[in-house]
Amino acid sequence: MEQGKYLEPLWWFFLSGIINIMSRLDDLKQKVDDLYKEKQPGRADWADWLYDNHVLFVAAKARDLAAKYGANVELAEVAALLHDIADCKMGRENPSHEEESLKLATQLMRESGYSDKEIELTVEDAIRYHSCYGDERPKSTEGLVLATADSLAHLKTDFYVFATWELGKESTLAEIKQWTLKKIERDLNNKISFDDEREDARADHDMIKELFSR
Repeated sequence: MEQGKYLEPLWWFFLSGIINIMSRLDDLKQKVDDLYKEKQPGRADWADWLYDNHVLFVAAKARDLAAKYGANVELAEVAALLHDIADCKMGRENPSHEEESLKLATQLMRESGYSDKEIELTVEDAIRYHSCYGDERPKSTEGLVLATADSLAHLKTDFYVFATWELGKESTLAEIKQWTLKKIERDLNNKISFDDEREDARADHDMIKELFSR
């Protein structure tokens, strides 16, 4: 009887923790979905495709990779959902896109109940450095997971078909080829931090490279 008296509060504490995690993540997902559905006039023509086929793909892949490599699954998914959140209101050619994504990601996480420490890891490390320019790399495993998931989404979906279509509105064929060839090298060699994932993506990289080298 005495033992049961203590077990009940423990089970309730455990259950309420799960409910809290689910509710804040679900709240964030709904906020992101609502922002894209607003269809703000300044966003790119391919914003809907990016959300349905890139952002959600990266989120699913980040969950899998986080579980595989020991990262926080929830924060990896949050980072994926928010990594290019400014797409909902502006095109990627806008010089404010990156900073707007960081600002909006911070706002949405705070509104959904995430702590300052969780926001710092997710926004100021994982999202800020997920593009892996030059020597920049995320320090957290969640950040490495996001960068890898984002790269795999580029190499293993129709991302480059849509990206070059969008780029082609204002660029020459030579410029499109140069941009693509440079980006796929960063995708494979800078952004993927896990050897198994890099080897799995190598054939996709090589196929795109061959096509755009002609």
